[in-house]
Amino acid sequence: MSESGIVYLVGAGPGEPKLSTLRAKELIECCDVLVFDHLTNPEFRRWTREECVQVDVGKSPGRHTVEQRDIEKTLVTHASSGKMVVRLKGGDPFVFGRCAEEMLALDKAGIVYEVVPGVTAALACAGYAGLPLSHRECGSTISFLTGHEDLSKEELRVDFSKFANVGGTLCIYMGMSKLEDIVKKLLNGGMSPDIPSAVVSNGTLPSQRKIISSLKDLVSSTQEAGLQAPAIVFIGNAIGRTGIRANWFEKRALFGRRIVLTRPAGQVSKFKEKLELLGAEVIELPLIEILPSQDKKVIAEVFAGIATYEWAVFTSANGAREFMRLFFLAYGDIRCIGPMRIACVGESTAEVFRNHSLEVEIVAEKSIAESLAKELVATDSLDSANVLVVSGNRNRQVLVKMLEDVGHAIVDTLPLYETDFTDVTEATDFPKFREFGADAIIFTSSSTALSYIEQEEDLFLNENAIKPVICSFGPETTKTLLENELIVDLECTNPSIEDMTGKLVKHFS
Repeated sequence: MSESGIVYLVGAGPGEPKLSTLRAKELIECCDVLVFDHLTNPEFRRWTREECVQVDVGKSPGRHTVEQRDIEKTLVTHASSGKMVVRLKGGDPFVFGRCAEEMLALDKAGIVYEVVPGVTAALACAGYAGLPLSHRECGSTISFLTGHEDLSKEELRVDFSKFANVGGTLCIYMGMSKLEDIVKKLLNGGMSPDIPSAVVSNGTLPSQRKIISSLKDLVSSTQEAGLQAPAIVFIGNAIGRTGIRANWFEKRALFGRRIVLTRPAGQVSKFKEKLELLGAEVIELPLIEILPSQDKKVIAEVFAGIATYEWAVFTSANGAREFMRLFFLAYGDIRCIGPMRIACVGESTAEVFRNHSLEVEIVAEKSIAESLAKELVATDSLDSANVLVVSGNRNRQVLVKMLEDVGHAIVDTLPLYETDFTDVTEATDFPKFREFGADAIIFTSSSTALSYIEQEEDLFLNENAIKPVICSFGPETTKTLLENELIVDLECTNPSIEDMTGKLVKHFS
């Protein structure tokens, strides 16, 4: 790397983050400065380090944030100060991405750079919409055209009448604002009014929508469907080879549904991935945060006598993770954990210990404290046994009470974390939720429900936003919601990601 830093001109792909390249992800995760376009998915910005400087230089119709010259100056300035800069562009940098201008500016300034290609929108949107761009019988060429590249000018940059007889498939970027003019010029140039055409809006995203029609009806069909930019227009005989049948992307069980997850930041990945695989758009509104316990004296005492416990009982994955983190700070050898048996409230909690090759003897059949207590009592091993219950500051005391009163155990409690309410207005997805609403909002604990209730005024939805159905992970969460006059539409039978996902699929199918 040069002393003046380096700039990576990176293609973000069409919108779906998983369609970006491994190289793109690698660079975003370690860059000092991220300079991104308006249409790049906000999810990319979550990949950066906390100290990364993020600069929005986006352009969209009617919205000029930064002039091209100023973008180039931004890149040069940051790189000249020795920074690693990622210039993140939608699609591919060389397909209507003005990459050449930025390369020349960097060359002139003596800045080292690297180009990282991306999946361009036409290819990805066609694939996700089930539209072949080529066909051996009717589509041997593919043309990439821009309908409105310079957003500050009104006229078309391309003479579309000349492409009326080119044949093959036309893929038109940035053409929505001039769609009527484009269609008129193609028809005037001699293109058949019956040639198959399509528009794909928000391609590769859960909000993807498409229409397929003849060229002569393309404008009216698009207006009727209410499709807007960003979108790609496709025109050609190959487009009509699959028609409306090839809806593999849109057929997924939760396609087009917007689901709100309220778990703490950093704890939604597994749940989010499962919902997204089913086609849902996931909005993250972390209503609580998990903070380490400050009672160092109690922690030190418990870990000093860790080998004296016959059972260790864990009521959450948060407690399990923090327990193992502290254990390895105190001991360097897993064998120091002693002979204690492990019991967990659910599979996600048990997985923490299995990852350390530790056997979990009891996983509650139902992921609630009462079920775990009953199964522990049923082992007939609690009478006068030393039992450690690892929990948080908001855990109910029913578990400890049952172990002591029914099982006659000697119970020590170890609160390893504290649950606090977050300021929901600071969540990245908060404006989107306020503006558009959601189809469902999922409360995973009474804490998330109470935080929502406390901040209900801030969470008031816009007039035309979708009002979400309320989903509860279990009876205690439901009780909290009902006590605060919120109607619960869906409740887990056995609190788990799988159970809640299944109930959402059934509800929306």
